[in-house]
Amino acid sequence: MGFFSSETLEFWRGLAADNSKAYFDAHRADYQRYLKEPYEELVAALIAGVQAEEPEYQIDPRKATYRINRDTRFSPDKSPYKTELGITIGRSDRHDGNYPGYSARVGVGGIAVAGGLYYPDAEVRDRVRRYVGERSSELRALIGAPEFAAVFGELGGDAHKRAPAELRALAEAEPLVRNKQWVFWAGFDDPDLLLHPELDQFILDQWAVARPVMAFLKAAVGAP
Repeated sequence: MGFFSSETLEFWRGLAADNSKAYFDAHRADYQRYLKEPYEELVAALIAGVQAEEPEYQIDPRKATYRINRDTRFSPDKSPYKTELGITIGRSDRHDGNYPGYSARVGVGGIAVAGGLYYPDAEVRDRVRRYVGERSSELRALIGAPEFAAVFGELGGDAHKRAPAELRALAEAEPLVRNKQWVFWAGFDDPDLLLHPELDQFILDQWAVARPVMAFLKAAVGAP
């Protein structure tokens, strides 16, 4: 089924050109009908699609969405509204940083599809680091697989400049040991993708490509 429409793009392009409360208030009905409602329907469809293969993702759809209002308190950009909206599917909450999650963005410039282990606490982070170092060849085979490499290219994320002393030898052989998050990302800069009649399946298909890497990260999180 389709989700967004040409009216969605018209609203969002108008908001990008005039990112003001006056514009938003004048088009609030368009926002509700053409953006907010289909966005929530897309999120619900994506959660159902993920659960069909990975039933542990029992997140309430409302916890996987974001508000269109921007938090401008600490940003030099004071534009009040977002021209893209995120989707984060964690195991039970979008902020569950200790378990791999799926994410996506939909916006006036196209869509992005991503996932991985975003914000593990120190104990889980160091457990994953050791797991990655000790099974580097397995992980390299997964991220070097033609499908994953074609869509996502690499496994990345923020990293420390140096690994802890006890992991330094592993880090010399495998740079991903220095990471503090392990994430993948692909951008599709085509606004017309928002109008794809099976947008949910398109996103799910990209996540399916990453499922072996996600399985590796899940094992790393649960490793003793």
